[in-house]
This record gives sequence, structure tokens and C-alpha cells, in this order.
Amino acid sequence: MISFTQLQTDFGNLSQNSSTANLALGARLMNIEHRYLLQKYFSNEASFSITTIGSNDLTVTSAPVIGATSATLSVAWAFPSCVTSVTFSDGEVRNVNFALNSTAITWQGALTGTQFPLTATVAAGATTATLQTAWAYSTGSYVIQFSDGEQKTVTLTANSTAVSWSGGLSAAVSAYFYTSVMTTAIDVGGVQAYKLPPDYSKLKTGTLTIGNLKWTPREVLSREEWDELNVFPYYADIPDRFFIYQNKFNLWPIPSTTGNIITFNYQRRIPDLSLADYTGSGTVSVSNGSTTVTGSGTSFIATTNSVSESRWIQFSQPTGDNLWYQIASVDSTTGITLYSPYQGISVSGSSTYTIGQMPLLVEDFQDMLLWKALTYYFSSIVDNPKKKKEFEDAYNNKLLLLEEYCGTKTVNVNLGRRSVNRNPNLFSQTFG
Repeated sequence: MISFTQLQTDFGNLSQNSSTANLALGARLMNIEHRYLLQKYFSNEASFSITTIGSNDLTVTSAPVIGATSATLSVAWAFPSCVTSVTFSDGEVRNVNFALNSTAITWQGALTGTQFPLTATVAAGATTATLQTAWAYSTGSYVIQFSDGEQKTVTLTANSTAVSWSGGLSAAVSAYFYTSVMTTAIDVGGVQAYKLPPDYSKLKTGTLTIGNLKWTPREVLSREEWDELNVFPYYADIPDRFFIYQNKFNLWPIPSTTGNIITFNYQRRIPDLSLADYTGSGTVSVSNGSTTVTGSGTSFIATTNSVSESRWIQFSQPTGDNLWYQIASVDSTTGITLYSPYQGISVSGSSTYTIGQMPLLVEDFQDMLLWKALTYYFSSIVDNPKKKKEFEDAYNNKLLLLEEYCGTKTVNVNLGRRSVNRNPNLFSQTFG
């Protein structure tokens, strides 16, 4: 295998220019070719799963007041951060922001409260009014807002139509006022939009698992069609359509049940090769057949992204087998977990090591990145047709082998008529 550091060093040596700027140029050229080869010749697919979030009946710590734009949940939100529709107990609806493991919720558009008609318009300077219907709620102090936006604090009495306040009104107002009669109950609708993985490039398939049923919704291709479907909120266990928008996987109808599994099969974005080889202090121990690597005097930097970053470790000879093993995670300053078990003779605290970032290409073709970068270099940076042809030939020879290697990975495109999925929501059937 050829690590990123080795490729970059070889680029400097073969171009006879090891300046920092030229090595950075080589890295960019190799990263461009790396992405191209992976996209063209390899599936480069990944899978990611998340659960649906259906309707929930929740409570907040105190009843929201008129003008409120935030509240506090009684129990922290246990699902991924999202924006979803909430119906307050007086019927007002807002799109509310929820954050994972947080009790704070916020929304735009202050709550207006419920409208209560009066028997007549109220003149400027007035301190009293009369409700058309007796107050049907508990006696207490309420903030009321008149039609011009002026607010007063009043005491409303159960089963009474009398309303009074201190301080006359600044201007005449219409024959109604607003106030909050909300309770602490809120009705959270199902979540329609789910964030795609951070390395998402292009969706291959999206499926939902509902019990024993594995359902594949159909794709909506335009915003116009999506808006036509969402004229009003519609909830169901088995969504029929999906729409990719603003890096989110949107479902219609909105999932009504929490816990069904959404699985994204997608083409990944390729991270740049950028990490230098690491041959730090200390030694490592690893046993034959084990995935646990234990360091002594080491200072590894903990991360859980080693697989996506394609980091590998080599146990140096003569104590190690000198092969490269992919790192699944760096768990601590002295602990590493391998993706596959170590196959060499067990070493106990005596093996030196190298940690390197490898191209995602099959190792037999990793040198193609170097040959292509040098072809660019000697055709544009330095005009040397002989060198250009030498490296271009090396690249093309490997390309023939790569096309032969990947021949069995080609897709047999079936252009025949596809069967049409039928949504079980539309039929009186029971899926067990």
C-alpha cells in the first residue's frame, strides 16, 4: 500500500521539486484523480439508518403566554435535532425547533392567543369592557391584547362577562381582544424532513422498514409537485413519496409512528487525502487474531472517523509482520481498534509502528494517482513531452488493468417496464 505521505514524497522526487507549494499542488492533483477513479470505477457506496419520529404528546413546564416564542419541555427531546409542526392547546400551530437532549424549544412568529368577542367597541380611555359570553376558564390574571396591539393585565372571573383593567386605553379598539388560555400540553406532529449523512453525495435508494415490511417510496423530482402533495398535513405509517431538498430526505405522507427505520443507501463524498504519516513515540502490542492494539508511551489522538478517513497502521519488522491493517477507531492515547484481526505473530510492547492515510483505491492501483499528477505536471507546469509520455504510459497501462479488474462491477441496465409499488395505506390489508 502507498500512503498519502509516500505519494506526496514521490511526487516531489520525480518532479524534482520538493518545495512546499509543489507538494501541495501534487496533493490537489492526486485528490482530483482519486475522486474521479472512485466515482467511475467503484461503487463507493455507504449505508446510513435513522428512525422515524411520529406524533408525540408532550408537555412544557408552564403554559405559554401571548407573544411567546419559546418554551421549556418537561423532558429533554430524545430524538435528532429537527424542525416540526407543533399544535398548542388553543389550536395555534407553529414550526418548532427541537434539539437533541435539550429541553429548550423555539419558534418564529409569536403566539397570538385566542380571540374573545366583546359586546361593543371600546373607546379611548376606557378601563372596562363586557364579554359577549361569560368567561369559561378559571379565575386569574391574564395579559390581554387589543386590536391595536396595546396590552393590559386584567383579572378575569369564571362565569362572569365583566372585564376591567387599570389605566385607560390609549385609543379606541375593536370589539374583541386576544389572550392565552393555553395549557402545558403540546401536540408534536411527525417529523417530515430527515438530515442526510454528512458525506452524502447522491442517493441510490431510500427504504423504510415497518415491522416485516420493507417499503421503497417513489421519488418526487420537482418542488412544484412536492408543494402540491403538501397542501395540508397528511400522516401515515407508510410514506409513499420522498423528495431530496436542502440536504434532507423528506417523506410524504408524514410518518405517524416513531421507531420505523429509514435506510439511506448513497454514494459518498470523498474526503481529501491530507494526513501525514505518524510514527510517534512508544511501542505497541497486538495479539494474533485480535483487533485490539495497546500502546506503551504512545499519544494517539482519539477519533471515531478512522474508517472514513482510511487510516491504517503498519507493525514494523522484525517484531511485526510489516503489513498494513485498517484502523476502525482510535479509542484513547494508548488504544486502537483494528477493522480486521491482526494475522501476524503476537508482539508484546516491542513493535514500532507507522500510521498512514491510504487512498480508498484497491492497493494495486494506488500508484495511478502519482502517474496522473506527474502527467499534468510535465504537460503544464514543466514542458517536458518525454517525461509526460513516460508517466502517461504508466498511467494508461494501469488503467487497462483497472478496467479489466472492475469489469465484473458493471451494471446490467434493464430498460424493461418496471413493476409499480402499491402503497398499503390505500388498501384494507393487514401486513403481519
